[in-house]
Amino acid sequence: MDIHRRKLLAAAAAAAAAALVGCSDSSSGKMDSAGSSTGLAPEPNTGADQPGKTVLGDRPNILLLCIDDLNDWVGYLGTHPGVYTPNIDRLRAQSYSFNRAYCSVPVCIASRASVMWGLSPESTKVDDSYDIEAYKKLLQSRELRTLPQFFSEAGYETLSTGKVFHWGMGTKRFWDVFQPYKEAGATFGDHGTLFDYGLMEPGEVHTDQVSANFAIEQLNAERAQPWFMAIGLYQPHVPWRLPKWAFDLHPLDKVVLPQVRADDLDDIPGDGVELARLPVTDNNGIEVTQNQLVMDSGLWPQHVQAYLAACSHTDAMVGQILDALDNSAYADNTAVVLWSDNGYHLGEKLHWRKMALWERANRVPLLIRAPGVFEAGGSFDHPVSLLDLAPTLTDLAGIPQPAQFEGHSLLGITPEIAAQRPAEMRWGDAFSTRVGKWRWTRYPDGGEELYDLSTDPQEYNNLLGKTGKHQGGLATLT
Repeated sequence: MDIHRRKLLAAAAAAAAAALVGCSDSSSGKMDSAGSSTGLAPEPNTGADQPGKTVLGDRPNILLLCIDDLNDWVGYLGTHPGVYTPNIDRLRAQSYSFNRAYCSVPVCIASRASVMWGLSPESTKVDDSYDIEAYKKLLQSRELRTLPQFFSEAGYETLSTGKVFHWGMGTKRFWDVFQPYKEAGATFGDHGTLFDYGLMEPGEVHTDQVSANFAIEQLNAERAQPWFMAIGLYQPHVPWRLPKWAFDLHPLDKVVLPQVRADDLDDIPGDGVELARLPVTDNNGIEVTQNQLVMDSGLWPQHVQAYLAACSHTDAMVGQILDALDNSAYADNTAVVLWSDNGYHLGEKLHWRKMALWERANRVPLLIRAPGVFEAGGSFDHPVSLLDLAPTLTDLAGIPQPAQFEGHSLLGITPEIAAQRPAEMRWGDAFSTRVGKWRWTRYPDGGEELYDLSTDPQEYNNLLGKTGKHQGGLATLT
């Protein structure tokens, strides 16, 4: 698949990235934040003397919180000023944090396909936002099993609502208890930027509030067997239609814009520039990028404010669910795992949304709260992949590793192991590798990028320039 033919027209881009959700005037559910260290911590306690057993018990419950389009703008990572995520930060203080976690593909459909089947994009055949038919084949497959099916076969009750798989339609059969949720619609807004944001309609209930309410109801119910519950929270995916309190947390005059350099693409190969320009639209025969639309509108601060508000709204939902769990009968025997399907650009590299192979589009939060298994407050600073999420979840539950999975459990991972298992990302026929301090990207046109993120975290300086090649392969980067 050729990057050069991957230019999104306005309708296609918005349909893939936008969604219509309602909103409510519910309270923010704000909690006090808890500070935590992000330095390298001792490796997790995996209970190696008793394989398959943890302090949580032989068959702990698993609560999986799936967030859409949340990049590394969370308080505990300290990557952007003005972020307000006290509940996620509270969870972080109780969890082990994988500070350099990366999706397999920087777009919802492909990332979720990889996570929910435990397969690489090479195996799912879903490696960008265009592979709709391949994703349908996955949903219809009777040979390939999904994560909840593996839990069901192991005697777990499975429960879900919200965006966990890419679509709700066709996924009911994967769960014992499933509450349908409002599917995404395409909205463009009235700002001329292909983004829809603003206050919710009076009286509407935000789809994430509905999902949080479902989780709370299920956590208050008595269950006869261990359970695996996956709750999908749609924000900060567009549209950013939110209750007023979420915007009030981020006054416009306090919003800090991302660092952007006008010459940032000057040392990028042609295929990389093509990705940076996505999505594009046609304006009277002239191709216009999303970045141009936003900058020409003069509404860049408003877009950043809306994204921050959406992150805070999701944080409030996380807080409500955590409160319900911590006050429930399941508090002492439930592992909590929080992850996001991909990152998000808000102007960095002159790019918007995801669909690119730089840090902002691929780095995601990954927290695991599992007392006695992972050290509370501990951190792992080496790159890991979301391909490892499925085997980690089954490992936490003591379920034998399915042969289908292509990743590896993160229990017991060390820097040495991480160096041998680089985090791989792809977009179509473009590939990017994160190992150690390096990001190395290869494009179909032969162009490459190489960044030393220890000295250049914003990826301003491509060490290979527009035409250089990295010699020696991965061995020289570890």
